[in-house]
Amino acid sequence: MANVLSTQILEDGERNAVVKITGVLDTSDLSTTTVVDPADYSPIPTQFRIDHIDFAISGNLEVRLLWDASTDVDILPIAGRGRMSFHNFGGLQNNAGSGKTGKIQLMTNGWSTGTQVFSVVLELVKQGI
Repeated sequence: MANVLSTQILEDGERNAVVKITGVLDTSDLSTTTVVDPADYSPIPTQFRIDHIDFAISGNLEVRLLWDASTDVDILPIAGRGRMSFHNFGGLQNNAGSGKTGKIQLMTNGWSTGTQVFSVVLELVKQGI
């Protein structure tokens, strides 16, 4: 079998969006891959703010989220299981500089052998509409 990554838009409203990302890794870590692209939403935002992240990640696997830009900027690494909320202080803002695209990317670290799985749900707010 090969690694499988899937992204599902659960909500695409005027202001908010929710996306579910799942992965099954059985051959290697995932290289940097776009999991949220503003062009896939309506109305199309220029970027997103992250208000909440729910995640479940197996084993020693770490999932890294990044803002896409000329030089990608780490949003944060996540591992284990949990929920993080950022809406109390205005969410995680896209602070990527030059070449910022508004896309959110994902990559993994820590796969060694066997099958590792993860699921991540991002609750987003559309910006620049």
